[in-house]
Amino acid sequence: MKTLKNQFLASCTIALVLMLILFSSINAQETKFRNQSWRVGVAGAFQYNQASLGWQSLHKNLSTGLWDDNFHSAEGNIDHVDGTGTGVYAGIFGLYLSDSWWGIQFRICYDERNALINDITQNPIPSFDTKMNYLSFAPSFRVDQHWIPNLSLHVGPFVNVNLTGTFTYKPDKDKSETEPEVDVDKRNIATYDIQGGIAYDIKFEELNNGKNALYLTPFVDCSWLVNQRKSEGMPSQNSITDIWSTLSYRFGVKLSIDFPQIDDVVTSQKYTPITPSTPIVANKVLVVMPEDNVILTKNVTGYFPVHPYVFFDKGSQEIPNRYTLLTKTEAQNFKESDLENFMKGDLTDKETNVNQLMKTYYNVLNIYGDRMRQNPSEKLLLRGSDPEEKEGEIAANKVKNYLVNTFGIDPNRITVEVDPPFKPSGSIYSEESAKAMLADENRRVKFLFSNQFMVKPVEYTIRDEASIDNDMIFFIDQNVPFRSWDVTITGEGKTMYFGPFAYSIGRVNPAEMMRFLESGKYNAKIVITEKSGKKTEENISFKLTKEKELKNAARYLMIFDYNESDAIYSYEKIIKNEIVPGVVRGNKVIIHGHTDIIGTEEGNQILSQQRADMAKKIMDDEFKSDNRNIKVQAIGIGQSKMQYTFDNRYPEGRMYNRNIFVEVIK
Repeated sequence: MKTLKNQFLASCTIALVLMLILFSSINAQETKFRNQSWRVGVAGAFQYNQASLGWQSLHKNLSTGLWDDNFHSAEGNIDHVDGTGTGVYAGIFGLYLSDSWWGIQFRICYDERNALINDITQNPIPSFDTKMNYLSFAPSFRVDQHWIPNLSLHVGPFVNVNLTGTFTYKPDKDKSETEPEVDVDKRNIATYDIQGGIAYDIKFEELNNGKNALYLTPFVDCSWLVNQRKSEGMPSQNSITDIWSTLSYRFGVKLSIDFPQIDDVVTSQKYTPITPSTPIVANKVLVVMPEDNVILTKNVTGYFPVHPYVFFDKGSQEIPNRYTLLTKTEAQNFKESDLENFMKGDLTDKETNVNQLMKTYYNVLNIYGDRMRQNPSEKLLLRGSDPEEKEGEIAANKVKNYLVNTFGIDPNRITVEVDPPFKPSGSIYSEESAKAMLADENRRVKFLFSNQFMVKPVEYTIRDEASIDNDMIFFIDQNVPFRSWDVTITGEGKTMYFGPFAYSIGRVNPAEMMRFLESGKYNAKIVITEKSGKKTEENISFKLTKEKELKNAARYLMIFDYNESDAIYSYEKIIKNEIVPGVVRGNKVIIHGHTDIIGTEEGNQILSQQRADMAKKIMDDEFKSDNRNIKVQAIGIGQSKMQYTFDNRYPEGRMYNRNIFVEVIK
């Protein structure tokens, strides 16, 4: 059995490595990975079986009426595969594909685990021609990625119902004498296995004017079926690996029909370039390049508001380990200023900025502990809330104990209260599916200080190439009834994929293509899938150069409550008194608004544009009153994944995504 286990573990290791590679390569530039869809179809495969019987008494001697000691070794040496065979695997399946990188599949299949097995523990060596057939019920989780389009990996547990179990016995495998076929006794009617595999989708025909499609999907599986027969009750017998089990390698194909959720075309996104380059025009596409086709590198001074919250996970009373928790010794040496200057080597990484900023936020306990240590007269009110378990007070005391025990804050300076009554995030318009995420945002402890200095933003510096003013903006002609479109950029030995996009305007940041280069020539291939299913391709050639001189910029992040755009006016004083005075003629101002993933894409697109427009109006009015001619650009990004998008997995990331960035480029 050891051999069989090692083979299965090796197969699982390879599958796990593949899954990690695929998962880490999920790099769509949009939150929307593809259209949601359902697929139904049939699957069939040839499978190669390796059976190991462990420790069995399988054959009943016809002359004595006693059970033979089949597959018993005096030395306990049962570490081997006892036999091999082939079988058929066939059935039906259903598949749900989310609009992200994952999917869920369910198969119901007939599964033949036949094998010709030799009992080498006896002499002469007898053989058993076994036929073990099952009905398999198999849910599995699917992972997709972009680097090799249409390639996916799946893994999941199976439940199997035994249909038949027989064997034909030969007293000597090398002779022709054969006993009549008999049933396998003590077989388990229900058993289980685990399997993983890899598949490749090939769309070979479109139906119903392109609304549906037929897919042919070759796949390879590795499946380990265990506990096929009841235990013999031997003292040293393992209840799983010393019982009849079969490792199968499956090579097959699936045929399915796809039922996608068709998105309506949205062409209402606003965009007005600050200083537009001469646009590149193709038949169905217009592209606005970065100004003068130049990629800028900027030294950015940023102002990052530290959300005065610590969020707790459902069902846990401990501070989550994603927060940076220090020892008492480490806290003595902690200084907030250590967080302010983070230079990142990978300047073109679209997630560099937000990942570093979230590391700053996850030091929220240490930042406020350090500030309280520097301001010994300042007092703190901690308000704990919990919408379900009602453990807000416990959570608040956890935060208090950390500040007291780690930073040495006098406990009399910290008051704990519970937030009654509970007021949820969201609104009456919130989707039912979002309620769990909204509840997570209220399982938290809030910091309340009387002195605004205590909640001031953290100032940081960063060098940035992937800023929004380096974007290429693609416009699909409004007369094109598209379903989706994507962009592939190649040149200078590199290839990057962006999309698929569901809107008529999409932004692509080409800075990655310019890494270690001062100039380059590139081609953008735009593939448009129309509602009819027809695909058209546009190719656009362009050049890029990199500005050698670094620009200086200031970047301000402002955060809003759920579903609110007029909350921008709570920042009006900051915009007028802190941002506007530092803007002079010749500067550029870019305001871009974002949202979390709660709500509809179209609604979030509108909301983000409203937020950016309101901030622009405040600045325009101020510049006009001062007779300053400063151009301000307002861009609504919505929930699309961009270089400024925080991780929506946790409540703090979603709250940070309800924002605008105001960037002043010197």
